[in-house]
Amino acid sequence: MSCSNSENHHRYVHALNELDDVNIKRIRPLIPPQILMEDLPLTESAAATIVKGRQAAEAIVQGKDDRLLVIVGPCSIHNTTAALEYADNLSAYAETAGDDLCIIMRVYFEKPRTTVGWKGLINDPDLNGNYAINKGLRKARTLLLDISEKGLPAGCELLDTISPQYIGDLISWGAIGARTTESQVHRELSSGMSVPIGFKNGTDGNVKIAVDAIKSAESSHCFLSVTKQGLSAIVETQGNKHCHIILRGGGDGPNYEEKYVSSYVAQLQKSGVNPRLMIDCSHGNSSKDFRKQPIVSDNIAHQLSATETGKYIAGVMIESNLVEGNQSIPKDSDLSKLVYGKSVTDACVNWEDTVKMLDNLREGVRNRRRRAACESAADFEAKFRVLLTKLDAVENEETWQQIDDALKGLVSLVKAGATKFETFVPTMKPAVKFINSAILSERTRLSGTALMLVEEISKMMETRFTPLSDLIFPTAMKTCGRANKVFVTRGIKCLTTVITYSHLPEQTPRVCDAAMTDVNKTVRSSAAKLLMSIVSCCTVPELTQHLALVEKAIAAGVVDANPDARTTARQSYEIYIKRFSDRVEAFHAGLSSIAKKYLKIEDTSSGRPQSRFAAFRQQQQRQPLRDRPTAQRPNVKPSGAASGSNSSIGAPQQPGSSATAPTAINRPKPVRPMARHGPVAVRRDGTSAPVPLTIAEPSPTLSATAATTAVGIPVLLANGADSAKDAGQEPILTPVAAATAAASAPPTMTSRSSSVEQLIMSPRSSKPTLTRLLADDAPAATDKAPVDSAHASVSPSSTVPASRGASPLDTAPPAAVNDKTASAEEETVAASSKPATPPENAAPAIAAGEKAYESADDHALSQENKKEVPRKSSRTQRTPGLTFSSLSGSTPGARNSRVQPMARPQSRNLVSTRMEEALRAQRPVQSASASASDAEDAKDQEDKQTRRMTLRSAARPPAGAPGYLRATASSAKRGSETVAASASAASRLSKRRKNGSDSHVLQQDAGAADSAAKPAKGATTTRRRSAIKR
Repeated sequence: MSCSNSENHHRYVHALNELDDVNIKRIRPLIPPQILMEDLPLTESAAATIVKGRQAAEAIVQGKDDRLLVIVGPCSIHNTTAALEYADNLSAYAETAGDDLCIIMRVYFEKPRTTVGWKGLINDPDLNGNYAINKGLRKARTLLLDISEKGLPAGCELLDTISPQYIGDLISWGAIGARTTESQVHRELSSGMSVPIGFKNGTDGNVKIAVDAIKSAESSHCFLSVTKQGLSAIVETQGNKHCHIILRGGGDGPNYEEKYVSSYVAQLQKSGVNPRLMIDCSHGNSSKDFRKQPIVSDNIAHQLSATETGKYIAGVMIESNLVEGNQSIPKDSDLSKLVYGKSVTDACVNWEDTVKMLDNLREGVRNRRRRAACESAADFEAKFRVLLTKLDAVENEETWQQIDDALKGLVSLVKAGATKFETFVPTMKPAVKFINSAILSERTRLSGTALMLVEEISKMMETRFTPLSDLIFPTAMKTCGRANKVFVTRGIKCLTTVITYSHLPEQTPRVCDAAMTDVNKTVRSSAAKLLMSIVSCCTVPELTQHLALVEKAIAAGVVDANPDARTTARQSYEIYIKRFSDRVEAFHAGLSSIAKKYLKIEDTSSGRPQSRFAAFRQQQQRQPLRDRPTAQRPNVKPSGAASGSNSSIGAPQQPGSSATAPTAINRPKPVRPMARHGPVAVRRDGTSAPVPLTIAEPSPTLSATAATTAVGIPVLLANGADSAKDAGQEPILTPVAAATAAASAPPTMTSRSSSVEQLIMSPRSSKPTLTRLLADDAPAATDKAPVDSAHASVSPSSTVPASRGASPLDTAPPAAVNDKTASAEEETVAASSKPATPPENAAPAIAAGEKAYESADDHALSQENKKEVPRKSSRTQRTPGLTFSSLSGSTPGARNSRVQPMARPQSRNLVSTRMEEALRAQRPVQSASASASDAEDAKDQEDKQTRRMTLRSAARPPAGAPGYLRATASSAKRGSETVAASASAASRLSKRRKNGSDSHVLQQDAGAADSAAKPAKGATTTRRRSAIKR
């Protein structure tokens, strides 16, 4: 069984090998075009030569240039040295004959064969059959570069569909041979080439295939090809509009004579393709006898001089070399046996005969010009009447080519000097209506010829074109509103040329009106470009009477909805203020604020000085984006503190001080902000340090300079601050330490400044406290300072009152207020000025808090080990320092905390705690029996607050601690609060049982104690989930 499967497998593999690449002998790698182009790059001088040759060839093929296009050179290139010598001779002759002939050297590297034979330099550069194609491509590109460097354009036959990717950027004209004209892939290739392409008639003399090839190449195609990188690709083309036919003779004999040319022109016109053609002096027209090539060239020169077909002959082809005739390649591949400068393919004429042929063609071109020239006004009128008869026809498929030829005849008359006669304008007026009709034609070729005629007339007449401008200019402007961009581009080009040569200041109102009021945005944009030409070309006296209208058009253009119109209007404004500098101030005065903004003109019409913010924004716009500083609210000094003041920290505010007086805000220049999430330390003077700082609690070594509050929290006093300053250090309090000290400091009620605590405690306030604190219309005394973004859950750019940003001990908040009489409150106020003494039970409270912290920490760690909750990464994780709010009692997840977009109250922060205490203080006393229990409850609340603040202070990890330690600290903090709440609830329950309180109250307290005593697992999980969602 296994043997049978093996045999079947081998048969299957053998069958597959017989299906693909059966006749492929060998496959070798081919160099990618891009690599070869980088090894042999196009130089600047060579590029200039190639572009000039392409433009000249296109103009001659389209009938815009009356010179003759001559493709002359060897039948094929096999010796690059001989080719360069021939190029030197031809380049020297081309400089002398440039007025009559546009000479492009024939440089053919590929040769089609009817059967077999040498296929050209690219395919077999060594002429020995080794097919070193990579070497051939390199030699071909090198030769084309050398010829272009001599100032001589080159033309090639496109035989292989891939080779143009290697040399296509170095040629100015291309040909499709008689054997490939009918090939679909070559028609597709021609539709994407960047040069004019000539299609030869078939080898049998059939011209129809060449006409079909031109029509196909003018259309868009999509086909398979390769890129410059050598990769297979799908190529889409837009069509080549510069194709023409080449008459090369055929099996029926030559086809260069006048009767053939006239017949082919009519056939081309009927097919709707370009009737201008090229004649090949070799191949079928010379019956493959190189001695007959001069005979063909003489006949062409005669047609140029004396026949009507001469105007349709655009070019000729000549096969020429240094030595006449041809030779065969030696069978032993010994190239030394070859004659230098002699063709190895078709026979060529020598250089001497080539010069004679070119001179004869030059004379034919000159005679054609004389025939088109006007010797007198009567001669011009006679020729014009003939052309006018052809123009007077209704445009359709059969007559449009006749109208186009008549327009081209008018172009020839204008170029021949007809505009010098006084009768030119009156004679041309009857033809204006036909010219306008052709301008508005839907056929782009006919419209283009009419616009070209208008351009030539304006160039020759210059300022004398004014009588005809009123008849032609409005119609030409209509092309600027066409949907087809080809019409729009040609119309703008024609009108710009007319304005440049003829100025036409009388057309300024028409152009300005179109630029301001036309509903078509394309017309407005085109009119803006014409207006710029008017402002640039017209002289000051010519434009003086229209300046007000020009200014109005520019002002309307800079605020136009079309971005092209706005851009052009700004360019017109730049030209206007340079040419008419004396009107700049008056022009600016009439501009709107929006127009001034677009023109970047400083608006000083209000007369008010520029604000600091506006100046800062203006400075930002002048700087590169990466160097712009981000706007940050500058630090301000706290109330009642002057620069360099050594006021005592923690001392009560003295009555009569200027605490309530508004303090002038010193606003320094904006600076680059600090790290967005980095910690910011608050100094004693209310400023912030823009460097990451580690949290440092008051060290036990400072006991000599530290006092202990009523709850046992050490606070730095004035002498400690003085000692720090004496040591050369700036005393710094982090927000956590400042908040802890503020919560435990003795109350100071003597000051009447509008501090945070007074706004919170005020019972007359009907507006929410935090809203009033953060509102813009807050009292002037409550100056604002930056908030530490690393410790408070607000944006770094948010602000809070300076009483929180500065040292909190200057305006320390009052202690918890319980339900006592006014006398007790007075005693509290009186005792606030005395130094605080530590209570006796402070140490047990701290010890209990530490124990609760340890138990809560163990519980949190066990919960995290049981279930790992995935967390999202954020910028906060990568920022050193604490990332959770130390002022918040229930901040969700250290690693998931985010900076809030605006300042808003957090859960269980210091402010909310004070608000709750203030509300409890305002509740009326219910009964005398409950006052004692309420007092005990208040004391329990005070103890709870003390323990809470103690545990918060003790639970902070270092500023650079890892994320998991910060999360553990946050979990431990919540666990400590849960334990403290459970102990407080149990204490209240036992006390109420002793006092015999109501049963429902006892049940509520028991439920609270049970709920508080439960593990914080559920709450912790809920907070984590909510943090992940946020």
